[in-house]
Amino acid sequence: MSTAGRTRRQRKAAVTVQFLHAMTSPEVETALAAGKRSALIAVGAIEQHGPHLPLATDTLIATETARRVAERMPDLLLGPTLPVGVSTHHLTFPGTLSVSERCFQEQVAACVASLGAHGVERVFALSGHGGNLGPLARLALEVDGRIGATEFVPFSDLAAFLEVFHSVSAQDGISPQLSGVHAGEWETSIMLAIHPELVRMHTADAGFVGAFDSATAERLFREGTASLAANGVLGDPRPASFERGERHLTAWVDTLVDYFTDRDS
Repeated sequence: MSTAGRTRRQRKAAVTVQFLHAMTSPEVETALAAGKRSALIAVGAIEQHGPHLPLATDTLIATETARRVAERMPDLLLGPTLPVGVSTHHLTFPGTLSVSERCFQEQVAACVASLGAHGVERVFALSGHGGNLGPLARLALEVDGRIGATEFVPFSDLAAFLEVFHSVSAQDGISPQLSGVHAGEWETSIMLAIHPELVRMHTADAGFVGAFDSATAERLFREGTASLAANGVLGDPRPASFERGERHLTAWVDTLVDYFTDRDS
């Protein structure tokens, strides 16, 4: 077996956390009685990721990230990943699913309220899709950080989200433009690390590789991804690697654990 194959097997063998949806109701009751009062939910997307990555890329990355965060924060209840997000800017590409910002926010709020009804005092949220971060931030602001009696703590800083991955790419001389913001090097590297069987590297190609400044971001959300790249890729996936994907995930999980731990009091 290859080194990469052994590493993947070891990582799977090390799983010590259980997702809420895999638990029974009595098991959840026992966990709450034992003092678990914080939970983590992840949100993803079902949207195009160029010709080489599956539609579920953001949901798969969010799920694996949440699992690794929960390994590091064992007092968390690990909620399920909400698979469909705010992806209007990708709707010109077949297969993309999207909900409105309000629908997305109401679903997140309802999940937080449901957990709160069972005694959860704090719910953290992470996203595998950059387009969900603004809606999460606006929801937290609208409810003043609380949904009912439950504290709502999302990681919702898009610039910080991208900086994590661009910093890892830069260690290997890969520019932010190639690392990308959608289906570029960093997302492709992570998918090679967690679901290599779903990556079609033989079809990978560069898309938009210009600077992703505020004007470009406005154009993306106003005119859609295809206005920047006909293939739906914002970056260049071709330098992607399994090894760098692991480093991307480690840096992202470190960032989230630090952020949530500082607020878990």
